[in-house]
Amino acid sequence: MRRSLLLASLIAFALVLGACSSNDPPGSTPTPVPATASPAATGSSSPSTPTAAASTRATGQLGTSAGLATTARAPDFEALPGAKASFGKLGKSVYRIETPANWNGELLLWAHGYRGQGTEVTTENPPAALRRTLIEQGYAWAASSFSENGYTPGIGADDTLALKRLFEQQVGKPKRTYIAGASMGGNIVTLSLENFPGEYDGALAECGALGGEEIIDYIASWARAAEFAAGVKLPPSPSTSAQITGVLAQWAGLLGTPDAPTTKGRQFISIVKMTTGGPRPFFQEGFKEQYLVNFALLVADPELKSVPARAATNDNVSYAIELGLGLTAEAINAGIVRQKADPDARNAEKHPDAVPTSGKISVPLLTLHDTGDLFVPVSQEQSYKKKVAAAGKSDLLVQRLIRAGGHCKFSDQELTTAWNDLRAWVADKKKPAGDDVNGDLSDAGRQFTNPLRPGDPGGE
Repeated sequence: MRRSLLLASLIAFALVLGACSSNDPPGSTPTPVPATASPAATGSSSPSTPTAAASTRATGQLGTSAGLATTARAPDFEALPGAKASFGKLGKSVYRIETPANWNGELLLWAHGYRGQGTEVTTENPPAALRRTLIEQGYAWAASSFSENGYTPGIGADDTLALKRLFEQQVGKPKRTYIAGASMGGNIVTLSLENFPGEYDGALAECGALGGEEIIDYIASWARAAEFAAGVKLPPSPSTSAQITGVLAQWAGLLGTPDAPTTKGRQFISIVKMTTGGPRPFFQEGFKEQYLVNFALLVADPELKSVPARAATNDNVSYAIELGLGLTAEAINAGIVRQKADPDARNAEKHPDAVPTSGKISVPLLTLHDTGDLFVPVSQEQSYKKKVAAAGKSDLLVQRLIRAGGHCKFSDQELTTAWNDLRAWVADKKKPAGDDVNGDLSDAGRQFTNPLRPGDPGGE
């Protein structure tokens, strides 16, 4: 029975997958806007007609289009008191802009996270606490739906820059421009800083996939670890959803569940823990939350139609495991299947968004990451810190760990403190404090977690 329920859950997740939800009100009814319509604004609380279109993108685009026909959810929204809402269509994307009456001349561009593989594109507001703070402080913000879904950070970076150009036409050229994003939006942040120098003055990445395609590599690594622990191989790629779900059904019986793992399941959990940052607060809670989702991602593109799916590899992953579980790291690394990337998909000239990021940032970047995040694990922060150091840019990176399980689960205080510290860093050159993400994480995150979560190890 447990095996059948797990399989049914996996299939359900694969069908409705969209790991980062919108900030739109629950139960709101989407109004389709054909993505092939004119780039003119489809609506605004203050009538305006943008002249910018897809041609406003920067030269040397980062994104790789899948060429899918898309529709767009109507982007209209209500402004906060003392602010004006503008919204409309830009190329194949839709956007929102909110400008306070007392605009201070500065702008924050918000980049949303992964939305699954659907064909309806949607925009969203920044997190509510951040949005309120921005308007109260006099900052304008703008957010794009992006023109396509899927794991498309390059398209997100291109469309976000195009929206900046539109803002300059409609509202005015900002004195400073910040970029912020969550999850895949964190990858958009790092890609933008590394490839569009001079466009942004500071950046905030929340639960960010900072390493670029390393997040796709992580899903491949997760799958191969489960394959090794269970002892049942995945079908050769490309394959079908039915073939993969058949293997997942076998894994379900062999690994058990996060709450009731078998011996093989305990080995798998430990491999994931040690390969994604080691022992840390709320790992188990985050693992439990992400368990079905990460397996469901294997069914999202079994035929390897997308560039990210073809680019995924675990070739460079060094697997580890805790003592006393009947396996050694040497045995795992010798026996695990090494998945090869398609060289064309990993070609930096053809697909600049399908290669790992470089760390070559030129403005301050502050990051927040939950210790128990198993969708975008803290190892992404560890990897990016090394890249930034190798690029000689360590003075421009501050990273903070939050003691919480799950993905993008930050309190209002944690978000607003990070934003205020970033803007002080940019405006006043006051570099804020951070955590050593490459140190011992077994009790990490106490300095910036506010408040401590229920059940915190050692907390009240």
